[in-house]
Amino acid sequence: MNLFELYAEPSHHQELSELFNYGASQHPAGLAANFLEKDIWVTEVLRLLYDEQLLGAKSVAFKGGTALSKCWQVIQRFSEDIDLSVHWAELSNLTEEQERDVWLQSTKNGSQARKFREKQQQCLLEWTEQLVERLNQRFATYQIDGLKAVLEPDSYGEKVDIHYPRVTKSTKDYQLDHILLEFGGRNRGKPTKTILTSCYLGDVTELAEISLPRANVQAYDNDFIFWEKISALHQFSSQTNEPNPDRLARHWYDVACLLCSNFADAFDSNEAMQAVVEMKKHRWPVPGVDYEAILRGQLSIVPKGTRLETIAADHKAAVAGQMFFTPPDSFEQIIQQLADFQQQFNQYMRLSPSITPS
Repeated sequence: MNLFELYAEPSHHQELSELFNYGASQHPAGLAANFLEKDIWVTEVLRLLYDEQLLGAKSVAFKGGTALSKCWQVIQRFSEDIDLSVHWAELSNLTEEQERDVWLQSTKNGSQARKFREKQQQCLLEWTEQLVERLNQRFATYQIDGLKAVLEPDSYGEKVDIHYPRVTKSTKDYQLDHILLEFGGRNRGKPTKTILTSCYLGDVTELAEISLPRANVQAYDNDFIFWEKISALHQFSSQTNEPNPDRLARHWYDVACLLCSNFADAFDSNEAMQAVVEMKKHRWPVPGVDYEAILRGQLSIVPKGTRLETIAADHKAAVAGQMFFTPPDSFEQIIQQLADFQQQFNQYMRLSPSITPS
């Protein structure tokens, strides 16, 4: 049985809904039907991007929560977005050496930095527009009404929404009705490793006869994923403007999971740490955020005041929305764990030889 053929005929949508509900009732982790459905589309999109090479010849790294969940199973929650980084040099159609020379020149003053970022953003926009066209040409062959890729207006090529005809609903709905592809064009798309990913519905042995998509993705290096996650918390906790708390608490949960695993070593990954700090300082500057503070032993990953309260409320909403495969720690426990790590890491950095971006 091919599920996508059933989507093509609306008369089969009720059958699909019943199938996902049955899968949810039999799933070993109790994953909700609406997430089982969305996951087959996430995996199919990854298959198109990587196995059918709709990404083209650029080096594009799969990262973020969905990669942590599907590639390493290091987090026990459903992650619904696809986070990707297009390698900055290839996006500019330059060699590594040429791109770095141009970028280093741009760091000398604000005007050159702005021009560099604007040019890189334009390269990303043009590339993403072409990708959306390729995706929609491929989606047309499915003959499924409502299946389409749409570039988000004013996202400068960074966000593409994949819409599909959803057949499941939940009274505790927390998920988006579409798949968000989020691209970074001021980032690295290397180093990566090839990892085979599959659908969560495949964990239900009673549905073994169903043909489900699998994808051979290019997953970002562990150390780089780790430091991007840590530096994101540092940003959310210290940026001048209040971050949008909606769907934000997952990042603190993810980091807590990473710290409890052997995914990466925070105290033995200096190359990735310095590279991420350098990248974010120059290519992703955010008002109020001093990324080099991380290297000085001033990491800040625990927000304060109302910022912490609103994020805690989002964590509660995610739990109610059945985003987690297993009951997570309370947000208070997660914050305490991160506070302990923050203190330990900062003490370590202050006692270490001075580290500056390469």
